[in-house]
Amino acid sequence: MSDVYYTKHEKKFLEKLKQELKEKFNGCNKIALKMHFGEPGNKTTFIPEDIRPITDALKEIKLDYFLFDSPVKYNSPRNTVEGYKKSAKEQGWEELGEVRISNDYVEAEGKYIKEHQVCRELADADAVLVISHFKGHVCSGFGGAVKNLGMGALTKQSKEKIHNGGKPIIVGECTACGLCAELCPFNAIEVNEKAEITGYCAGCSLCVIKCPNDVFKPKIATFDTLLGEGAALAQSKFKKYYYVSVLKKITKACDCGRSGMGIIAKDDGFLMSKDGVSIDMAAHDIIEKNEGKDVFLEHNHKTGKEHVEAAADFGMGEKKYNLIEI
Repeated sequence: MSDVYYTKHEKKFLEKLKQELKEKFNGCNKIALKMHFGEPGNKTTFIPEDIRPITDALKEIKLDYFLFDSPVKYNSPRNTVEGYKKSAKEQGWEELGEVRISNDYVEAEGKYIKEHQVCRELADADAVLVISHFKGHVCSGFGGAVKNLGMGALTKQSKEKIHNGGKPIIVGECTACGLCAELCPFNAIEVNEKAEITGYCAGCSLCVIKCPNDVFKPKIATFDTLLGEGAALAQSKFKKYYYVSVLKKITKACDCGRSGMGIIAKDDGFLMSKDGVSIDMAAHDIIEKNEGKDVFLEHNHKTGKEHVEAAADFGMGEKKYNLIEI
């Protein structure tokens, strides 16, 4: 059972973080801060001022660092190294320190996707500090530490394999109940006499999971399974690692689009842990307790725990945790 530290007070968070990193990253010369710099125009993603207290804390304890993310696969200014660097610069991220964007990789062999590509900058760093904005996600229920690595620590090619691998194939006898079309976040399914995939599909596997008649199966495995595998493989290439999650501006959708599609939960403070699975489980449970319901299940039709539990099954961390309030 892993310890997860929790507080609503930034000062307490920073003091504990410095204490933890002094111990966990002792002897490290270069720390990679695994970030998501946000889609241009998104009003609820991290901004540099959210992260400046963390980078100031790193400077105070004399840990050298750079900020890192990898290009995305979809249509965005961030889908090339040059475009993402330009976007990050325009948003002011270079004011905090060196920003690196790269699609270079080291290979990692998975069970479902044999040739995963983990970002070389993270594998080569002395340690990785994974800083996640915990919020909803239309494909995975929510996005936190596991999602930050299961997509963000991999190359564009691996991201695409995960999305494509989760896409549905029609294999069963459809009764035209219409549930798949009702739940599909991308309106990719039409149901007349039977279900047909007629539009853009992101491979979230929601139709596979929710269909009462097992009409669909994924091309490779569910999106959640592949995402968990990718995160576990990424972490396996890190020399040292630690996790921070910020429960702020908790939106329905992620930071990948121009809109987070609205706030669905109150701000709930800061979490930190050596365990990426435990920190996600704790974040979900804190929000569910404070809201009196599972807001991710309500808005995105998944609890979000599906991909986190998959990561645990691949050996990334522990589902059970010890929450320590500071």
